[in-house]
Amino acid sequence: MKDIYYDAEGDILTVNFPLATIKKHVGLEIADTIVLYFDPVTEKPFQMIFICYNRLVQYTRRQPLKLERLASYPKHLQRLALKLIQKEPVSNFLELITSDTETYHAVRVKKLVLEPKILEESVSPLPAKSKVAKKKSKRRSVGVAA
Repeated sequence: MKDIYYDAEGDILTVNFPLATIKKHVGLEIADTIVLYFDPVTEKPFQMIFICYNRLVQYTRRQPLKLERLASYPKHLQRLALKLIQKEPVSNFLELITSDTETYHAVRVKKLVLEPKILEESVSPLPAKSKVAKKKSKRRSVGVAA
């Protein structure tokens, strides 16, 4: 089971993947607003952070997001990040789009939906100022169905 946290005010989605032991980890900023953390030895992801998550979803529906930042890392880390993006659990959040004419790989950020019961358990709520604010905040919350 993944732990998913969404900060509606900052529009930040944080996904923690279960990992038995973390001896060493690497964090790659694969795009301006997406960071992927993984264990380079076991090749398993343990966290992803999406900044401006809803904007990313809307933007990548129209045009895939180029992974320009990924090109600044050593080739072995680039290959490993692309491998992780193409398989679960990371592929539940990102769809790799490849093109022979593009210099950089690109991704689409997937829109995530949670059942209300799961949402209440896995997303840390922000204090609401009024009933109207609380209802509005629930409509903007996102996550992954288990």
